[in-house]
Amino acid sequence: MKNWKKYLAISVALCLLCGLWALGVSASSAGLRYGADGKFRILVFTDTHQHNADYPEMNAFLGEAIDYAKPDLVVFDGDNVAGSACENAATELAAIAKIINPVAERGVPFAFVYGNHDQEYRPGGQDGRAEMMAMYQSFPGCLAYDAIGDGKSVFNLPVYSGKDASKIVSNLWFFDSGNGAPAGYDGYDWVHKDQIDWYAAESAALQAQNGGEKVPSLAFQHIPVPEIYENFAAMPFEIPGLTLTVLGTSRLLLPNFLKFDGVVLERVSPPFYSDGQFDAWAQRGDIVAAVFGHDHANDFTMRVQGIDLVGCPSTTFNTDGADVNRGATLLILDENKPWSYSRQPVTYRALAKLPGSHLRVRSDDDRYYQFWALYILEKAIQGALWPGKALANIAYGVK
Repeated sequence: MKNWKKYLAISVALCLLCGLWALGVSASSAGLRYGADGKFRILVFTDTHQHNADYPEMNAFLGEAIDYAKPDLVVFDGDNVAGSACENAATELAAIAKIINPVAERGVPFAFVYGNHDQEYRPGGQDGRAEMMAMYQSFPGCLAYDAIGDGKSVFNLPVYSGKDASKIVSNLWFFDSGNGAPAGYDGYDWVHKDQIDWYAAESAALQAQNGGEKVPSLAFQHIPVPEIYENFAAMPFEIPGLTLTVLGTSRLLLPNFLKFDGVVLERVSPPFYSDGQFDAWAQRGDIVAAVFGHDHANDFTMRVQGIDLVGCPSTTFNTDGADVNRGATLLILDENKPWSYSRQPVTYRALAKLPGSHLRVRSDDDRYYQFWALYILEKAIQGALWPGKALANIAYGVK
């Protein structure tokens, strides 16, 4: 009887899915469409780290950010739940409800991926992804589904034309980047071959459906791909504390200031290994940008081999060091220019200054000033190396 709420939530979700199947409608055919203005707006929250504690300011921010950005879709980009702080499935469901309710109350559809912390409470390392997927699907507006049959947050959502309801203009890919690295490896996990093979097949199928033309796409996953370190200088040998060996190459931990827009205020933390996910993206040639969470204080775009790698700032009030850059990221697609996108920060501090906001400006964390001192130093270095780029970054980065 203790788990009746958990089973009830799962049963409701399964019944909903069965009902959709009976009507001939799959979870993936959500009917996302460009608006009458030719735009499609995606609001990305990442690293909310919610659990059974209450964070009223974060929940207020979620709601005010949605009201401000007016998104067509909300994406939670992993570490949505602080699994280690959840006691059981019931508290896990309650944590999910706290971040989803502000979205569902506004009638906005949402999707999500898992991060490395979502599963942590599970005893003995059990994988509860399928159970959690059913929990999310019990909320109205959930468009996430299990495309490969193992409970992972792996799926895609096409975005149809606002002019021609049958035409797919854009596509959104969602990948499950796992938890900690597998036994025998250091660092974090990475996207494995089963997901890569699924992506390659689905990408080819979309191209065929689109008259042989590739469908421009965004990708969402929590942990960045290791190729993000191509914008960090290669070193002939490893220096403890100053370098990191990623994909077999020692890299300086200081990024190339000419190769990113925005701010890098903490070390980027990708896995050290890969099964070839980025290579598959490059080969297929349909990924315009890949959007990551994981590194809380960073807010940047780096271009690697023609693909934008986007690091989003965290939304959490549950972990240290997030106060400096807390916020969300708004991505805007244009039906008339589907191979491009625009990106806007939606920060907690900026919203708190708007008339009628219930948020309060927070400056109680001393690291706020330390981080912004580092930011100013970054811009000074960029200004010395490339003045025009520095001015563009300052215009983007000042919150």
